[in-house]
Amino acid sequence: MTYRILCIFLLLLTINSVYALEEGVSVPLVADKSTGDGEEGLLLGAEVIVTNGTGHVFVDTNPYTQVDLQGSARIAAMVASDVLGVDEKAYDFYYIIDISSPIIGGPSAGGALTVATIAAINKWPLKSGVVMTGMINPDESIGPVGGIPFKLEAAAAKNATLFLIPEGQSTVTVKKTNTDSSGSIITIDTEETVDVVELGKKLNVTVKEVSTIQDVVREFTGYEITKPTYKGTILTTQYMDLLKPLAQNLKNESGDMYKEMESTLPDTQFLGTAKDILDRADKMYDDNKYYAATSLYFNSMYTMRFAQWNDGYDKAADKEQYLTEIINRVENQINFSENDLRNFTLYGISDAEAVGAAESRITAAKVKLDEAKKLTDTQEKITSLAFAHERARTAQWWLTLATPDGKIVPENVLKDRAGWYLSQAQSINTYMFALVSETGSHPEIIGGAGEDLDHAQKEMERGYYAGAIFDSLQATTKASTMIGLLGKTDAQKKVEESYEAAKVAINEARLAGIEPTLAVSAYEYGETMTNPYEQISQYSYARTIAKTSIVLKSHSIASNQTPVKPVITPYVSMPFEPSAPAPNVTVKRSKTKIEVPGFEAVMAVSILLLFIARRLYKKNIRK
Repeated sequence: MTYRILCIFLLLLTINSVYALEEGVSVPLVADKSTGDGEEGLLLGAEVIVTNGTGHVFVDTNPYTQVDLQGSARIAAMVASDVLGVDEKAYDFYYIIDISSPIIGGPSAGGALTVATIAAINKWPLKSGVVMTGMINPDESIGPVGGIPFKLEAAAAKNATLFLIPEGQSTVTVKKTNTDSSGSIITIDTEETVDVVELGKKLNVTVKEVSTIQDVVREFTGYEITKPTYKGTILTTQYMDLLKPLAQNLKNESGDMYKEMESTLPDTQFLGTAKDILDRADKMYDDNKYYAATSLYFNSMYTMRFAQWNDGYDKAADKEQYLTEIINRVENQINFSENDLRNFTLYGISDAEAVGAAESRITAAKVKLDEAKKLTDTQEKITSLAFAHERARTAQWWLTLATPDGKIVPENVLKDRAGWYLSQAQSINTYMFALVSETGSHPEIIGGAGEDLDHAQKEMERGYYAGAIFDSLQATTKASTMIGLLGKTDAQKKVEESYEAAKVAINEARLAGIEPTLAVSAYEYGETMTNPYEQISQYSYARTIAKTSIVLKSHSIASNQTPVKPVITPYVSMPFEPSAPAPNVTVKRSKTKIEVPGFEAVMAVSILLLFIARRLYKKNIRK
């Protein structure tokens, strides 16, 4: 009850303010409910209001509904903003839905809520007599739903003339409940195939399939929203010139490590594994897939590091001391990487993508180190330590790939965005689990976003706001990809669509003066994948990164300082004394630092005064 009162209060407050855009758009929704005789369709009403705001999504239903309707509204706000090319965080979205009786849980209102959101933003009227059922996927496609014949009957009873359904659902199978009361009462459930188009003709309703939200908008409003295309090159000379030196460095280093391992550990079972990874990495390098190559070189060095440390442990006289020394070495490497990060961001964050990637990798290294300390199995412990060591090094790699443009993104902007993206990712992940639990699909990969969310939460707590942004986006794209694949058999079509969308977004970022290295790297990596889920995830991540970079750039301010990049030197020697500093990293430190007496205090007072002034300004406007 408190939640509903809060939603209604905020709704009325916003509508009555000078910022209100529109009084709202009404859209019919169809649902189905269970009865003693089976399913029955219902026609409901929804009011969608969009105002200037800060990215909040409010859902008010009477009575309260399941999480999938709440999730549908959040996805509707996200997709509507994305389709129109507007910043979702610049608006607040209100969804008021009147539910006259308990309905079967399901996301079938998503498509209708999305078209109403688009209409509310653009102040477009909706045609009367048009009704639809279909979930909205984060990739703008319309997903499958159940109970279509019952929903069609409910729409026809309210004089609908056009009924929109998801692509591929013109023929559906429904359950029928038959009761045989001869003698004792027996209930028999049977399945029946229904041609929805033919059923519509009998009910004087035209039934039409739709595959994307653009199709839905055209049918509901008459307006055409076309998707932009880009036929140019994504893996540009500038990008490859940036990635190639790092890939060459790692090629040499991993090759030297392998030669050392071949001579010192010729009988290890991991020699063949390392060679196989290196061969694949070299193939990627020769094909100019430099990011994919660096990823494989990382895997090879992680494998060889484990083999080296595992062998050292077997030969150590004091095994506990040996493990302690390895832990110290990993901690030293993480500290080196953190120090480079601090130096690079000393005057602010000028390349949020590179910094976010570095922060994400440092966080992953710390998580693995903490995990290793708790493990009792020696091989698992050494595996986690080897991964943590190499993952920490990749943070330095990313800082060498930064492309500063003389501007920085203020910390308060990064913090605000990070919190918002994390909240959004958590909501979408919850929605994804609700949908998956209903269908039982892909149980082996549904947890992919959980680790990213955990890392993002840790980064928020540590002040690694750029890392929190991009780990949250990673979680969102993984959950969104899962949602988009539910019930779909033509995964390749989605791969192609996500591929094209990534190209368009990367080109938009470049037109805005940004070289989105992290986005292009994800795009390039996606080109090397064969699994549709992984391909779509990588392309979608690339697209999201590019679009987010444009948003962050819009908030950037000029800086007169140049970040200090770390210098990664080639591999030196494989054998080492664990207590010695890591031999394979040399870092150039910045010796200059501007000290401003009382700077923090001045900034704190300034922010406080701005906050008070803002509150007074809003108070006067409301009056």
